[in-house]
Amino acid sequence: MTDSDPRDLDAWLRSADPRRIPAGLIEKYAVRGPRYTSYPTAPHFGAVDLDELYGRWRERNALAEDPGLSLYLHIPFCRTLCRFCGCHTHIRRDPARATPYVHDLLAEMDFVGSIVERARPVRQVALGGGTPNFLLPADLERLLGGIEERWRIARDAELSAELDPRTVTREQLDIFLAHGFNRLSLGVQDFDPRVLEAVRRTQDGLQVEAVVDHLRSRGCMEINFDLIYGLPRQDEDTAASMAAKTLELGPTRIALYNYAHVPWLKPHQKKLEPLGLPDAALKAAIQGTVAEALIKGGYLPIGMDHFARPDDRLARAFFEGTLHRNFMGYTTGRGLDQLAFGASGISGVGSTYAQDDRTLEGWRDAVRSSRSALVRGFLLDPEDEMRRDLILDLFCNFAVDLSALSSRWGLDCPGLVEADLERLEPMIRDGLVREGDGRVEVTLEGRPFIRNVCMTFDRYLEQDPAERRYSRTL
Repeated sequence: MTDSDPRDLDAWLRSADPRRIPAGLIEKYAVRGPRYTSYPTAPHFGAVDLDELYGRWRERNALAEDPGLSLYLHIPFCRTLCRFCGCHTHIRRDPARATPYVHDLLAEMDFVGSIVERARPVRQVALGGGTPNFLLPADLERLLGGIEERWRIARDAELSAELDPRTVTREQLDIFLAHGFNRLSLGVQDFDPRVLEAVRRTQDGLQVEAVVDHLRSRGCMEINFDLIYGLPRQDEDTAASMAAKTLELGPTRIALYNYAHVPWLKPHQKKLEPLGLPDAALKAAIQGTVAEALIKGGYLPIGMDHFARPDDRLARAFFEGTLHRNFMGYTTGRGLDQLAFGASGISGVGSTYAQDDRTLEGWRDAVRSSRSALVRGFLLDPEDEMRRDLILDLFCNFAVDLSALSSRWGLDCPGLVEADLERLEPMIRDGLVREGDGRVEVTLEGRPFIRNVCMTFDRYLEQDPAERRYSRTL
């Protein structure tokens, strides 16, 4: 049993429980840093040569062993703005306002389908937002049917959508299920009325329960809960209640996200500050309380902030070495080419990243003019790709074999990261990392500091902490 094996639950509770972190380590390592949903991270994207970028996309069409595609559709509309939100959203009252957006999404698929071979197998489809269930039922039906008409969906594909349990209807749920959606993720965040009131997301726990009951009555058993810690009015008591209600409802997968407070990017988050945000020590206590309850309730800790039933796809991906991390967080299907559609969507195809215009107007005008909606991105060189794999291995498996990376990429990986390994020394002394024999492994005690570990290998990270425009790592 290694430190990275989530089945060693007793060891996790003894060593990786965030409540056990010494105060001195919290103070030392609670700095600003990326979450590494990509490498390089989105702040380093810039102008790209579209001919070069699309040329790399076309090369993927001819791969002898096609890894397949993952489609992401961004639905940026919400009826109200939650104060913790860090997404690209637009507040609209009337869902009919999104009808033209659905038409434009399908048009963008037609444009991208002239570059990426549509016969490639689609192994994942995900709708995110915003609120995908903002769409009128007729628009949702048209969108899902349009995806099926344009792409070859694999029979065993994972089809998922993020849902707001406050507003989703049975009709919408049944449309998703009729189109084969087999994983639905509920934005729960918390169950405590005082916490939800503080973040402007009033929600009755019975609403969540009603959605879960309906899905299960229709045969959908793969249900995610998204929870957040670090919000105003949360403490260890609310955390215990959150965990108890979650266990009662029994989702198959749970994301326990650390609230990212970035008011310089999202000014509406400033409204949370007068209510009092938990400090790093209290956040660790909240996280630890929830994690312990989930683990004792039969969930496995996966990666930095996810939990899954042992038979869930995410747990199987961990044990099979195919766990992945992208802009959706931890997911299955490492190696898939991700195509993103919609304003602000980010595609990750082979050695490229590319982001659509973040403004609705700019994105819409490009799509309706049959032009590329991409406005920025990144073309990775071989060392970038090697470092991306290194960071992915650490984030997903808490260990990386530098020799294997060298063989995979034909590069001298130990030589390229020699200076980085030297910068790991303080973490090694603190018992957070082990290094030797061409291998770097994050200890159980080091798991809460995985973002800090990965920052060591980021050759684009701002060296002056004052320049880093990210949320805090703890």
